[in-house]
Amino acid sequence: MVLNEAFGEPTIAVDTHIFRVANRTGLAPGANPMAVERALEAITPPAFKKGAHHWLILHGRYVCVARKPKCALCVVRDLCRFPEKSVDA
Repeated sequence: MVLNEAFGEPTIAVDTHIFRVANRTGLAPGANPMAVERALEAITPPAFKKGAHHWLILHGRYVCVARKPKCALCVVRDLCRFPEKSVDA
């Protein structure tokens, strides 16, 4: 995250929110944060790397939350591979 913000180097640091979103959606599944980071780095176009980090964190914080995801609000709900979607979807 420091590389992304302080030094302007486009990269995707994987925190708990990004890890959850990447695995639930099938965007970049992985057994650990490093595997998810590598997968996201490989599939994210360079022009979007700086922003993607923030977009994924915010999506994980406010929509794809840990205990009760707000699937009805999710803009990628139709693409999501998470089998236990919330009942409000």
